[in-house]
Amino acid sequence: MSVVESKISRFWLFLANPMVAKINKIEETGENGEVLKRNSIVLKTLFFILLTAIGVGLFFLIDKIVPTQYVVKISGVKVNIIEACIAFGGLFLGLLGTLISFKFVKSASLFGSIYSLMIGYSLVFASNFAGRSYVIPVLIALGITMLIVLVMSILYGLHIININKKFVSIIVTLIVVEGLLALLVYITSLIPATTKYAKLIMENKILVLTLSMIGIVIASLFLLVDYEIINNSIEKQLPKKYEWLCAYALSFSIIELYIKILNFILRFTQKDGAED
Repeated sequence: MSVVESKISRFWLFLANPMVAKINKIEETGENGEVLKRNSIVLKTLFFILLTAIGVGLFFLIDKIVPTQYVVKISGVKVNIIEACIAFGGLFLGLLGTLISFKFVKSASLFGSIYSLMIGYSLVFASNFAGRSYVIPVLIALGITMLIVLVMSILYGLHIININKKFVSIIVTLIVVEGLLALLVYITSLIPATTKYAKLIMENKILVLTLSMIGIVIASLFLLVDYEIINNSIEKQLPKKYEWLCAYALSFSIIELYIKILNFILRFTQKDGAED
């Protein structure tokens, strides 16, 4: 039985992970034994994660090939225009592919691959743009992400945390509060009379780190919702064609968790008074 039934929960589930929201609504049954397999979904998820790592290497390869004549300075930082176009163009294509995957499910393998590659590529591009060395933070964030995914998997597998409607409501509430707080700070930063207050909030390291940590907790707990929805889909024996979409959805959440952890580490190690 679905643990996400209310319209509000489905709406925020869509914003948090549109692929999982799509899977949660599917009411089909595979024929002739062609149904979702847990092991197959796990392998496909690992494939997407591997592509993310390959995307990191892809940046360094392209960085050596692209002529330096396309390098310009933006806010005092050297940026290669071609590399920037690849990063933003690739991410746009990957996100657009997410919507296309809703209608043409079999395309999830293609667009999931593009998205994973471009996320890995863009993470390194962003570090290069910021003029900071991300090597150690990237490795630390990777280790913490793997640990959290393992812990969440154990908690779910042993049924230590009960994933029911109440649990989902709590997660949805946290996502709403997080989104509203971010929106409030952004709006106040645009209003001249309140700009200085928004700046004080954004420059308060303890507050920023606290909000970042809350984001990590939400993303970690949301993995359990992913597990539950995908597990329900397996029990409902959805057609095998949805395996790539399930893997795409799960890798999407894991990558999002990784980015939140990396962001926290970078903010934590940032020197006071340093610019982002």
